[in-house]
Amino acid sequence: MIPGRNKCLDGWTLEYEGYLVAGDSVNSAASEYICLDAKPESLPDDSGNNNGKLFYFAEARCGGSLKCPPYVNGRELTCVICTK
Repeated sequence: MIPGRNKCLDGWTLEYEGYLVAGDSVNSAASEYICLDAKPESLPDDSGNNNGKLFYFAEARCGGSLKCPPYVNGRELTCVICTK
């Protein structure tokens, strides 16, 4: 997983692209950042809300180690899954 990108490096194959997400920081449950597919699939005939683990988009905050541009303050961060 490569956070903050929307393309793979030369010589790598794109498996999927998406958005960097994680659980809410105020939730006591442990969480990690994952790359959520930009076109996620849902389970057929599943319209219920079980309030399981909720994902929130990671947003760019300029300054420090994150340089703007190329990032835009407040925008969702993209990610890609690449294989070699």
